[in-house]
Amino acid sequence: MTEGLISICQTRVRNSTDMGCPMEDQREAWDSFYSGNRRPWRGVSDIGDLPFPPGGRVLEVGCGNGKTAVALAKRGYRVTGMDFSQKAIDICRELILDADFVCASVLNIPFENGSFDGISAFHVLEHLTDEELVKASEELYRVMKNGGYLLVKSFAEGDMRAGKGIASGDSVIRGNGILYHYFTEDEITSKLSQFECVSIGTVED
Repeated sequence: MTEGLISICQTRVRNSTDMGCPMEDQREAWDSFYSGNRRPWRGVSDIGDLPFPPGGRVLEVGCGNGKTAVALAKRGYRVTGMDFSQKAIDICRELILDADFVCASVLNIPFENGSFDGISAFHVLEHLTDEELVKASEELYRVMKNGGYLLVKSFAEGDMRAGKGIASGDSVIRGNGILYHYFTEDEITSKLSQFECVSIGTVED
């Protein structure tokens, strides 16, 4: 059984930080993953009720094969999907016509300050090191409009796969070469300290 955290956070006062450090080691593993799995996640994401304004501009971070981007576009949002795997972006551009896609790292988001009304980051943060997560949080905060919302889904400590793999600090690297971390609610809130947490909860899938 998988367990995941769902968190909705809102921006407070925006700041700006110069970002860098692309995740080159992970990029190769993800490109390999998508090369062999054009549609690893099928169907349309169940995104529930969202706090984003109608027709708002939404950044979908770690868009993968576009499952969540499609769901957001169907709600009428102006969607930009972003992933640092070029293979993933190529698949999205081929299959999805009602969203824009860009290949970029969450550590260096190629948009101006305050560009988006909302951001979704489904199963992204658990693949970052602690240092990368700090930088990613700052970048997400930078490109969000004041009062915008960040929607996060990530793996939780109670997940059946937690701890399985090669230990890397308090995370693990699975056989596919991809880093995974399993959060507690307090931990994910503290990692996103620039944002005000509106709601958070653990769900079972």
